Formats: sequence, structure tokens, C-alpha cells
Amino acid sequence: MDLLWNERFWFPEGVTWENLRNVDPNVYIPQIEDIGLLSIFIGLVLLIIRFLSERLFVIPLAKCLGIKVRKNLPLSKIPELEHLYRSKKTGSRDIKEVTKKTEMTERQIHRWLRRRSKQDSPSTMQKFTECSYHFMFYCAMFIYGLFILWDKSWFWETKNCWIGWPKQDVSPGIYWYYVIELGFYWSLTFTLMVDHRRKDFKEMVVHHLVTMALMYFSWVCNFVRVGTLVLLVHDAVDYWMAAAKMAKYCKQQLLCELFFAVFVVVWIVTRLIIYPFRILYTSSIEIYQYLDYFPSAYLFNALLIVLQILHILWTIMIFKIIMQKFTEGELKKDSRSESESVTSDDTTASEDCRESPQKHRMVTRQRAMGINGTT
Repeated sequence: MDLLWNERFWFPEGVTWENLRNVDPNVYIPQIEDIGLLSIFIGLVLLIIRFLSERLFVIPLAKCLGIKVRKNLPLSKIPELEHLYRSKKTGSRDIKEVTKKTEMTERQIHRWLRRRSKQDSPSTMQKFTECSYHFMFYCAMFIYGLFILWDKSWFWETKNCWIGWPKQDVSPGIYWYYVIELGFYWSLTFTLMVDHRRKDFKEMVVHHLVTMALMYFSWVCNFVRVGTLVLLVHDAVDYWMAAAKMAKYCKQQLLCELFFAVFVVVWIVTRLIIYPFRILYTSSIEIYQYLDYFPSAYLFNALLIVLQILHILWTIMIFKIIMQKFTEGELKKDSRSESESVTSDDTTASEDCRESPQKHRMVTRQRAMGINGTT
């Protein structure tokens, strides 16, 4: 433990843990015990709030907006097909081997796999409720963060993040801003395996872990001022993407593209301009105009740089979405999603296999039976 909390690592020369103790009743210096367990508890409370808001408000609203609750048609439990689906080996040779074991045609097997995949994919209602949670939280916290930071000196002049450190007072408003934000990231971590899984799942895991590490790190060292700037920059953009997706799920294409256009502009301004040229600049260069060099500052900046790398990766994905507009005429899907291309909730039986009208009735009957028979 002595090695972990070594002052030579955490602080510049002349600063010790004693400097971060609360001795002046008019100045509050962050203490790890004041945020650790409370943030986890708030994360659990946010999950309860999310569950209740979805049932009491979001789902009824979604139904009013025309989003349907998906009802999966019955599907036979066939071990051979389930194994094929889980192994993700769907080549022609694998399909032919299963046809011999089940006496099903290749078309029936493909149909079964499509429906099985649809069962695992999130419905439009699930994606809408997830986005609504993100929209409400990010929008509320951005407004709150802007309100409490507007009159703060470091909001306008980043050099004030370091002037007077480490004896920088943390107001109750800043304290609750930190605790609630940290609780939110705990709630996202709890639901990573439940929410709509995207292609950037690993990046999201890294993002959550790095953000939480940065928040704990900045709290322990009282780098809270620069930490609040990082939080505000991130909250400023995310609710626009959530709004665009919600409009897309409601089939409001024009509104979706309008929200997405605002999102792109805000993303570029906050993630590609303000974040690197103001926040990274003050944490990696401006800091040493007021403080001596110390090892933990390099770790702090390394984590901030990881976030910037993720911003660049996501920017590439965003521009892939923009290219859809120019090549296909509209924004069709989120390029991060693994399941956006899955058959929609409104897909009919005839769209599933493109059968001729003469066979449609027989196919429908087989589907109702769970595709047990052969054509």
C-alpha cells in the first residue's frame, strides 16, 4: 500500500497527502471515501429510475409514436440448428451437413437461422428505450454542468485549473456533478451485457473504464476542475446522437437527419477542437507553468489521450454514416451496430423468404408450427 500511495509518484515535490486533508471548514478538499461507495449506490438508483421511467413513461410514449412491441413467432428448439447458430458456421458445407441430420431443406434452415438471429437482436422498442435513457441523462447533466460551471474561473481560463492547487475548494454543486456522473458510468457498466450491443463494444468498455479511472484519479488528486471540463465536453454531444436515433426509430427521417447534422457539428467542435486544443493542452502543457513535473501527471494525460484516440475512431465511424447520405440518399443505420441490418420488426412472412404467392400459405403454416416439417 505504501508503494501504491507513494507521494513521489502522485505529487510534485513539496506536496504531500497532508496537503489534501480538510483542515479549513470553508474549503472542501475531495476525499475518496466521500465518493466511492456513494457513486456505486447512485448507479444502482439510476438503474431503478431507468426501469421505472421506461415502464411508466417511455414505452407508452413510444407506442403513441408508432413503435410496436415485437412479438416473436414460435420457433422450434432444434439442437443441431442451435449448435449451428452458436458456432456461427453457416457455410454451404455446414448447412448441407445439418440438412442430413434434420431432414430440413437449406431454405428452411436459413429461415430458422434468420428468425433465431432476430430473437437475439434488440427490438426497435428496446433500442428506443435505451436511447431515451441516454438522451434524458446526458441532456439533463449537460444543462446542470453548464449551469454550475458558467461562473467558474476555469471554465473560461483553463490556467485556473492549476492556480492554487492543491488547496482548491470543491463546491457542493461540483461534488454532486461528479458523484452523479460517476454513478451513471457505473450504471452503464452494469448494463453493458444487456443493452444493444454494437461493433464498438470493446471501445465502449475501454471508454467506460478509462472515464471512471480518470474521475477517481482526478478526485483523489483534486484535479476536479479539469475533470469537470472533460465531463461537460462529453455530455454536450451524446444526447444529440440519442435524439437522432430516437427519431429514426419513429420513422421521422427528416428529423433524424436534422439531429444528426447538429450532432456532427457539436461533435467536431467539442471532441476534435475543444477537447484536444484546450483540455489536453492545459493538462499536458499549461499545467507545468504552475506545477513541477511529477509521474502521475503522465498517467493522467495518458488516459486523456486514450479518450482522444477513441474520439478519432468514432469520428471515422461517423463519417461512414455521412457517406450513406451521399451514396444512398439517407441515413440508414449506425455503422457501429451489429444488428441494424437485421430484419425489422415489421417484416412480414412473405418478405422473409420471398416465396411465390402459391407457396406463401404453406410457408406461413410451417412457421406457425415452428418450421418442423419440410417443404
